[in-house]
Amino acid sequence: MNYIIIDDEPAAIEVLEFHLKNVPFAELKATFRDPLIGLEYLQKNDVDVLFLDINMPQLSGISLPKFLENPPLIIYTTAYSEYAIESYELQAIDYLLKPIGFDRLLKAVMKVRQILDKSAMRSITVESVPSVDEQTILIKSGAEFYQVPIQNIKYIESDGNYVTFFTTTRSILARYKISEVLELLPQKYFFRVHRSYIVSLKHIETIKKHTLIIGESEVPMSRNYRDGLLTFMNEFGKNIR
Repeated sequence: MNYIIIDDEPAAIEVLEFHLKNVPFAELKATFRDPLIGLEYLQKNDVDVLFLDINMPQLSGISLPKFLENPPLIIYTTAYSEYAIESYELQAIDYLLKPIGFDRLLKAVMKVRQILDKSAMRSITVESVPSVDEQTILIKSGAEFYQVPIQNIKYIESDGNYVTFFTTTRSILARYKISEVLELLPQKYFFRVHRSYIVSLKHIETIKKHTLIIGESEVPMSRNYRDGLLTFMNEFGKNIR
């Protein structure tokens, strides 16, 4: 899921960026303080989600989507509640009142993701989608390549430009950035819990205050990611076994 932010207040943009960087499947494309420049970008680029302020000079957030032939999914972000009804008439996905907390924002983002997932499923048949038990990824380690079943990956630890994949059978050191690993893995089954760790939801045994127990390993978890992990698992009704 990629997104842009259009808001004439720098502080409001910073808050959204701060929260959304903790959502592993959200990719920031651009931010704009000038709605006219943002409109020009949207006319030339495909965007999944638009976080859009309402009260802006020159062009309001209510008017902006009317200039787009195929507007992206819109989440309004504003300090004013009186525009809520009008925003839903424009088929906005959600309406967030500032100051925006992480939990409320994540709820809106999950709603968007479900819509995008359903839209993607319309173009393929259920039979063509492999289950998690059948999915594999190819990991390059030095001169060798390892084909690893997704279900066998327990967690990934990052150290600079290298990561270690800890699986049920071995550990594999590979030259990747953690952001690149997030793109490799199916987002439904993995979650970033620390700037240096990604974990498999399936393999989590215990969630503590600052750590996760995965098999015999204790994986650190940042406070900023903990609430997101709990909400993420709850939203998808994840059954940990």
